[in-house]
Formats: sequence, structure tokens, C-alpha cells
Amino acid sequence: MVFRYLKFSFYLIISFVFYFISVKFWYALWWDLVNYIILPLSFITLNYAFIKLILYYIWYYNNLLIFYEDKIIVIKSTLLDTDNVEIIDLHKITKIDAFSYWILANIFWYWTLVIEQQRDKVREFWYVPKPYKAIWLLNEVKEKNLEKNK
Repeated sequence: MVFRYLKFSFYLIISFVFYFISVKFWYALWWDLVNYIILPLSFITLNYAFIKLILYYIWYYNNLLIFYEDKIIVIKSTLLDTDNVEIIDLHKITKIDAFSYWILANIFWYWTLVIEQQRDKVREFWYVPKPYKAIWLLNEVKEKNLEKNK
């Protein structure tokens, strides 16, 4: 994790160096070079650093969902509590849904997966990549289990 912060700091420093060069030495450099190369490069580097940091946090605080034959295994990974394992039985699931709040979640395909269980217990799993694939897998497994039980 420290390596990620060092990497983020390095990109910030590089971005500010590009910006400093463009502002301090704009008269000595060609105006087109400053305007069309150095300033956009500074802006792109700064955005890249922040996007990488945000995506790292999404990855780090994510729940790992494992779809097995008749159960879902949820492994929670956070800073304080690592490898907290929870098992959800597929027979207790009544409804599965996915939704997204804003446009960036649609672009990066990180949505919220909602699993409604019996007795009105609702579980929300945030930042699930490609949730419709997970819903499709769950429905397929439930159909196979129904065919087995017939």
C-alpha cells in the first residue's frame, strides 16, 4: 500500500514539474510547445494519478464474490478486517438486481449488486464489475438446482 502512495506522489511531482516548466519558462519555449504538449501532459499525468488511486481504493475495499453450485461465498477485504468469509445459500435468495447511481459507474462497469434473501434481508455489494454477468450466473445456477430437484 505504501508503494501505491509513493507511485501517486511520483505522478503528482511529475505533473507539477511539467506545470512549473510551462509557467516559468513559457517565454523561452515555443508557445505551441507549451500550449499543446507540456500543459496537456501535465493535466493528463495529474488525472492519471488520481484515477489510478481511486481505482486502487475500489479494488482494495471490494468484496470477492465466488459463485459456487448451491451457495455464494463472500470474502470481505478491508484495511482492518481481512478474509472475513460469509456464505449465502442460493435457496434463500428471492431476488437479484443490479443498479448504478451515476455515469462513471456505467463507464467503468462497477455497479451495485443487490441480493434479497428470505425474511427481508437485503445485501448490497458495491463496485461489482459486470454485475449482469453475475446475475446471469446466479440465475443459471438456480435453474440447474431447480431441474436437479425435480
